[in-house]
Amino acid sequence: MKTWGVYLGILGALIAVPKGALDLVTQLWLRPDTSVMIKSVKITHVPKLPSEIVEFPLVVMNLGNRDDALLGRSATFTGPGEVVNLSEDDFGLFENGTKIEVPLLVTKATLRAYDVSVTFGPKARQLAATPGPHKLELSFPGVTQSYSANFCFTLKNTDVEDLFESDQVKTKSFDPKCAKS
Repeated sequence: MKTWGVYLGILGALIAVPKGALDLVTQLWLRPDTSVMIKSVKITHVPKLPSEIVEFPLVVMNLGNRDDALLGRSATFTGPGEVVNLSEDDFGLFENGTKIEVPLLVTKATLRAYDVSVTFGPKARQLAATPGPHKLELSFPGVTQSYSANFCFTLKNTDVEDLFESDQVKTKSFDPKCAKS
């Protein structure tokens, strides 16, 4: 019986030592593990508005053991042969209908979804109303690094007619995945 007690003690020590080392490393090496991603996108055309509305959920996740913060935001819109930089006023983060300003605290071990709404100014709208491949990339500078999320969509001539020239309210959903380059 004593021999089995010794064996169980040794086995317990073999398990406890690596777990203790891992816990020590986790406590000494605090770091955020933040990511941002887009799951689905929809574009809505309302004839009386000067711009189309692009809406999508932005999922912000921090699986690290330290809080993080998104300190700002910017966006670039790429279309056939041209790139337009969007200002902070051109898109907003919303939570339950309330606009969220930056800096945005991303607490450790959390997953949150925000609604993002983008409006195109005249130059971006002209680029968006061109048939072909398009890409919108959002950038969020963080405390230790920058994070980005993007989505791509291709517009056909019929899509341009529906989403930019129609006299009726139109909405189209897109799969936001960009081709790997």
